[in-house]
Amino acid sequence: MDPLENKENNDKEMQDKVVEILGDDIKEIKPEEKAEPVLNLENLKSSTSPETFQVNQTKPLSDLEKAVSLISSQSEQKSSKISPEQKTVMKEEKTSATENIKPILEKKSILENGLGKKSPPAPRVEMPNLQKEISEKQTTQTKTEKNSKPPEMIGKEKQKKSFMKTIRTYQSDVVETMKKQKTSLTSMVIAEKKKGRRKKSKNESKQKQNGKKILSVIMTLLIIIVAGLAVYFIIKQKSAVPQTVSELSIPSFIFSDYTRELYLNRVRREDIISGLEKEKKEISIPLGDVLQLYLTTKDNSKQFVIKNTNGYKLLVTTESYFDGIEANVPPSLIRSLSSNFIIGYHSSLGNNPFLVFKVKSYNSAFAGMLKWEKTMYRDLAPVFVRDNSKIKLDNNNFEDIVIANKDVRAILNDEGKIELAYSFPNPNTLVIVNNETTLREMFRRITNSQLERKD
Repeated sequence: MDPLENKENNDKEMQDKVVEILGDDIKEIKPEEKAEPVLNLENLKSSTSPETFQVNQTKPLSDLEKAVSLISSQSEQKSSKISPEQKTVMKEEKTSATENIKPILEKKSILENGLGKKSPPAPRVEMPNLQKEISEKQTTQTKTEKNSKPPEMIGKEKQKKSFMKTIRTYQSDVVETMKKQKTSLTSMVIAEKKKGRRKKSKNESKQKQNGKKILSVIMTLLIIIVAGLAVYFIIKQKSAVPQTVSELSIPSFIFSDYTRELYLNRVRREDIISGLEKEKKEISIPLGDVLQLYLTTKDNSKQFVIKNTNGYKLLVTTESYFDGIEANVPPSLIRSLSSNFIIGYHSSLGNNPFLVFKVKSYNSAFAGMLKWEKTMYRDLAPVFVRDNSKIKLDNNNFEDIVIANKDVRAILNDEGKIELAYSFPNPNTLVIVNNETTLREMFRRITNSQLERKD
């Protein structure tokens, strides 16, 4: 059989035996002889505490104890013949039987106390004390519940409270400001309106300023455009008008048998020396004749032309010539000389170079020539260096000599011949040569040109 079914059957047997043993006592109790109302024990237990409610058991329960001992002895006899599994079941039956007997025993004790003559009356229940105790119990329970909460739950609740505190509304802000500043709602509304007006006025002023800036930018752009157009039309009109071109004349300080243009792309030492050396090698003129070279360069302004030449050109001046050959000429000397000069070749035992300058101030020119003597030979080389020269370019001393009744300053070689010389045949003319024959020819031609001008 199933152990559960055995348990139910055993419970029924136990109940029947208890009824058989206690049947006579239960029959003796009559309901008509009740002197006082019987209290409901279950309700009192639930509503009152064990301290306020006490039941005096006057009569001992000997019969019940006998019944319980009888049942236990029978169960022990049976258990000796039963297997260990059934013993566990029997123990459970015993416990359940005792639990079933308890309510019956309690009812009997209540009946005996209620019907007995000597039993004292039931004590009155004090309700106010009960309410206080109940409220105290509730508070203790809530405290225990709070204390029993884990720290994680407490932290979450604090976070919720702090989060709820951080949530702000416009209404709460208004209330706080009213409390702090002690202002009314109307004053706050007026202040808000004033703020709105100020913001509007600020926005309007900003818009006005932006509008002014835009207008100023537009005006400046218009002025620039108009000015640009005016400049364009003026330039166009000027370009339409034919420019006045000036014709430059070739300088003629002396009478020359031949004249030739030497065009320079750039007025620099390399171009000047290479151009003069080329002319020296290429020219072929009769003995004793003079070839005059006039140096020219391009005119970017297109305002000047040279007689008997093509295109816009400029004559190379004295200053530009000295700057071009990188000569260490004193500035006082350049200022004392005219802008026009002559360079050429004289045919005498080869093509020998010469330079002729017009002088504006004799004293300044003479003093400047004395200063230039230190580097003159090197500055004019290699054009003015003779082919068979044996002297050095530096540290050469000039000496005073007289040729054709003219004072001459010259560098002489070991044979006493001129390597380089200069002279002032008159206060208005300066001549530089590299031999005596060419110097005498220059004196003669300069004198003849002066006589021709006087006639």
